[in-house]
Amino acid sequence: MINTKKIGSVLKNINNIDELSIFDEIDCKIGQLIAVKVISVNPNYNKLELVSGRITELTEGDVIIGALGNRIASSGMTGTVPEELNKHDKIHVLNLGGVIGACKDFNILLGPATECEVLGSIIDNSNKQLNLQDFSKIKINKNVSHVPSIAVIGTGIDSGKTTVTSFIIKTLSKYYEKINACKLAGTASQKDLYSYEDNGAFKTSDFVDYGLPSTCMTDKSVIQECSSSIINHISEGADILLMELGDGYHGDYGTKEIIQNKDITNSIEVIIICAYDISGAVNIIENLKSNNLENKLLIISGPVTNNVSAFKQSFEKFTLDNSDYLNIYNSSNHVNVFAKIINRINND
Repeated sequence: MINTKKIGSVLKNINNIDELSIFDEIDCKIGQLIAVKVISVNPNYNKLELVSGRITELTEGDVIIGALGNRIASSGMTGTVPEELNKHDKIHVLNLGGVIGACKDFNILLGPATECEVLGSIIDNSNKQLNLQDFSKIKINKNVSHVPSIAVIGTGIDSGKTTVTSFIIKTLSKYYEKINACKLAGTASQKDLYSYEDNGAFKTSDFVDYGLPSTCMTDKSVIQECSSSIINHISEGADILLMELGDGYHGDYGTKEIIQNKDITNSIEVIIICAYDISGAVNIIENLKSNNLENKLLIISGPVTNNVSAFKQSFEKFTLDNSDYLNIYNSSNHVNVFAKIINRINND
């Protein structure tokens, strides 16, 4: 029986962890449940989000239950699922949610990943090695529901996507009875979904509910199927959907492929682009236009808009039809931009 409370939130859909067991052999696959023991902790990266949603600090000797997965984060860790993994091998905690893999690189200002020793895989009473896919809550469905949607994308990690998504949910909840929200791309962590819920989202979901620890380096057809299935799962009864796509538009998490999926974009009325600078925002807009998405309402947000005067001066140098900006901390154009958003959603 497993005797630890440090169970990563990537296992949020598994209710009976303490009734399962640790097995020496490991099928090295994405989503495979494993147990590890902490050997050395990076004090700058020592947090674990538990299945309860609480954040705890890791210390040497802690036993962690997580899932194998990939991650590429410019502000954090880059790691992958190794081809082979045995008991006593060294492995690393790649993110807050308990995604585990072999760290290949890290942000030099942050330091190396917390290192662990592999204890084994997690098995059930029939000695089956368990995977996140065994606990998927979402049925495969490739026929996308057409609830009016807002997609939030960005130039990279930490560009303000979740902050903007939550602000939009909070604002639009005054006008729509039921707003549902989902995260279609990224690496497992529930704090983003909690933020949606705290700001008024009625129902939330992400790729973990489909059985993926991350969409990083995942086959693009799988990401497409996952995204369609999540959208259908969360569309029931919704007046409007918010979709956040993690990492950057040009990253390896499937964001670009999701946005280019016509079955998905048919229901998207507004695309929010979070960026650090104007050139990054314009680059994404040009890419969207090249994929025949110029008919969407395109709104620039994120750090690039923190100085509105500087942003406007740069923004005016480009001819960008059907576009606007939104800074959540500066209300000067909130009434105007949300009127545009509501009109698009209502097809007025």
